[in-house]
Amino acid sequence: MADNEEVEVNENELSPVNITKYQVAGDITARAIKAVVDATKAGAKVLDLCKLGDETIEKIAKTVYNKNKVKKGIAFPTCVSPNEYVCHLSPLDSDPESSLALKDGDVVRIELGAHVDGYVSQVAQTVVVGASKAAPVTGKKADVIKAAATCAEAAIRLIKPGNTNYQVTEVIDKIAAEFGCKAVEGFLTHQVLRNVLDGPKQIVLNPSEQQRKEIETHTFEQGEVYSVDLLISTGDGKPKPGNVRTTVFKRNADAVYQLKMNTARQIFSQIQKNCGTMAFSLRQLEDEKKARMGIIECNTHRLVNGYEVVLEKPEAHVAHVVFTILLMPNGPIKLSGTWEDESIVSDISVKEQEIVDLLATEYRKKKAKK
Repeated sequence: MADNEEVEVNENELSPVNITKYQVAGDITARAIKAVVDATKAGAKVLDLCKLGDETIEKIAKTVYNKNKVKKGIAFPTCVSPNEYVCHLSPLDSDPESSLALKDGDVVRIELGAHVDGYVSQVAQTVVVGASKAAPVTGKKADVIKAAATCAEAAIRLIKPGNTNYQVTEVIDKIAAEFGCKAVEGFLTHQVLRNVLDGPKQIVLNPSEQQRKEIETHTFEQGEVYSVDLLISTGDGKPKPGNVRTTVFKRNADAVYQLKMNTARQIFSQIQKNCGTMAFSLRQLEDEKKARMGIIECNTHRLVNGYEVVLEKPEAHVAHVVFTILLMPNGPIKLSGTWEDESIVSDISVKEQEIVDLLATEYRKKKAKK
């Protein structure tokens, strides 16, 4: 991979240089999540899988863009969330969940992200432990995973210049309903910018009336980048925070506060130096005990924002798909993310003709033959 660097007039322009950085980040996430998926077997511990994902990102990142001190590495720490744990489970060694081991039949959501020079690729995938083409998953587990995959196919076709965020919202809700599921209420897809995971434009899933008032209608434009975040549940789609430590945070670049505790100041200095504005796990900091203590004051005064671990009802099943796309003239470029799985067999398919027609279209224009 080339290490040549150019001065960019607009750091968020989808120039060839910046597109390449996005694509390299996409390659890192694809390889990292494959490593975690391959290791997601009965007996594997959630903590070990989280560490594997993060270590894989860091290892691969060290092999690219080694000139001019380009920063690269984790953009979102690896989270492995089985069964009722909907998302953001990334335990510390001292947490009770560190001993949580997977078993056959568990529905597991794996999420992670990488960046190169602040250009981000995020990905999430849902797998069922022990499933295979020879021993496929059926029933509600298969239905919700296929529902999320179908939502992803629709979203990648709908997120294009001229369409709006609420067009995507409405179609996602319709697809989920056809599978007897619901989109998880209030979860957001964000426009991403260089060094910014939560840009100004958003797509909300299954919004409440209050959220409809708060989240404006936006029109997608060429040259934008989105990390599309889809969570679909067989339950009521309203997970609640559980009694689980929040370990994943992101620095709030707009907040200013003079921390009082020396430990908090040390921790915040590490965050600024090593994580920048990317999401991070407390495991990435030098001393876990100090991290647990110092992050409290940082969070209280909104210097960081936490990603809570939320839980669905135990009998519900949840599927998670995340992928990052660049809106280009010939259609979106998908950096990474896959939702095709031969081990998933569902009898349900979309019936609404408008959505059937949408799914039959190509989302990217084919190059004309010379």
